Amino acid sequence: MPVTQEAIDTIATETKRIATDTKALYEAAQKDLAALRSELDTVSKKAQIDPLFVDKVDTLSESVATLQGTHEGDKSVIAALTKQVSDLEAVNKRPGTKGGWADSDEAKTAKDAFDFHKRRLIAEGKLNVNSKIEPDVKAYQEYCDAFPHYMRARSDGAMKPNIQAAMSTGSDPDGGYTVTQTFDQRVIKRVFETSNLRALATVIPISGKELVIPRDEGEFGFGGWVGEFTQPSETGTSQLGESKIAVHEMFAEPRVTQQMLEDAGFDVESYVAGKVGDKFGRIEETSFFTGTGTNQPRGILTYPNYTSPGVFQNGAVEQIVSGNATALTGDGLYNLVYSLKTFYTPNANFLLSRTVVRDLLKLKDGQGNYLWQMRNVQAGQPALLIDYPVVRAEDMPVVAAGNLAIGFGDFKQMYTIVDRLGITLLRDNLTAKPLIKFYNRRRVGGDVVNFESVKLHKIST
Repeated sequence: MPVTQEAIDTIATETKRIATDTKALYEAAQKDLAALRSELDTVSKKAQIDPLFVDKVDTLSESVATLQGTHEGDKSVIAALTKQVSDLEAVNKRPGTKGGWADSDEAKTAKDAFDFHKRRLIAEGKLNVNSKIEPDVKAYQEYCDAFPHYMRARSDGAMKPNIQAAMSTGSDPDGGYTVTQTFDQRVIKRVFETSNLRALATVIPISGKELVIPRDEGEFGFGGWVGEFTQPSETGTSQLGESKIAVHEMFAEPRVTQQMLEDAGFDVESYVAGKVGDKFGRIEETSFFTGTGTNQPRGILTYPNYTSPGVFQNGAVEQIVSGNATALTGDGLYNLVYSLKTFYTPNANFLLSRTVVRDLLKLKDGQGNYLWQMRNVQAGQPALLIDYPVVRAEDMPVVAAGNLAIGFGDFKQMYTIVDRLGITLLRDNLTAKPLIKFYNRRRVGGDVVNFESVKLHKIST
């Protein structure tokens, strides 16, 4: 167990108790010795020794011998306890009588070395009630220096011999204790920017391998105005089609040693699950923008432009040019907004990346005034551009010639995501021993189903 002030105080209290008991034993022995001397003086004046007196003397002698032996034993116990307290306080670096580990670097190193030695004893099955824990600061420091190299090497064979030797001082070959002086239980994670089209699109859970959506691809014919007795003629009807959204599968299979799972200073299994989930989420979102549709969802940026401007074409998304090959323009933004049919504008959003938001904020009028005035975000009103909300999506391209930098429209009408299966985990500890395989799967699909509800803003070439 770690050295604590409570343990030291307990030992000190026990030492005082033994000292008090020893003093009482000493006084009792002196009393018995005085009685013995008195009896000896009495018998020396008699000519004959009484047998009862002999028994009394023997009893007193035995008592004195026992008390003296106890006294000597307690003296050795007191000496041992005193030394133990001294040793514990030396390791504890206790400042005065306040107790606890001191705040100095030396004291922290001593405490970590103490815990390090204790973990070694536990791993070797040698920690018991009588175990003596002696912090070896030098061995602990060698372990701390070697540990980062061990983590990066990924295997013993990739480590240098001196690093292997240092790691064997405090660790079994495969796992490592991952408890060093500077190794926190937290893991500082790198942040990856992503998008959230899922929040804007239509999301449908399904139980099969694909979703089929009927689609009206035309309109009914009009026969004209007729008089009271005019015979009507047949008019045309609309054609129906269908959109199919297939489910696709993604996977990841990270592997971790069994001993790493057992001995790491943080929850490795939860860490792996979190990293896999984050990666799946980002890959999925990217596919909703740029996916090819082959073994993955198809993205909104992968469809061609209308063949004729303003003329609806199934299987294409209209692109509105900006009018400048290197920058956004006010005229281009207005053309984009008013190219969308009024039916879709109540739920319309702008979709653009962080850097494109920056470029929009820089737009100025002829007098140098910024054109985009953001609304009061603190009051709950989102940032608006031409009275429409702005949503960031880091998978949208930057402003550059030919890029589709901004999307505008009703994305719930445009894009449908199908969820067949969330992330499932197969934990395999048999086929790759001593490695544990974490086989993660996710089945999801996505595609455009309404090709007129969103317009894309293309930077002119």
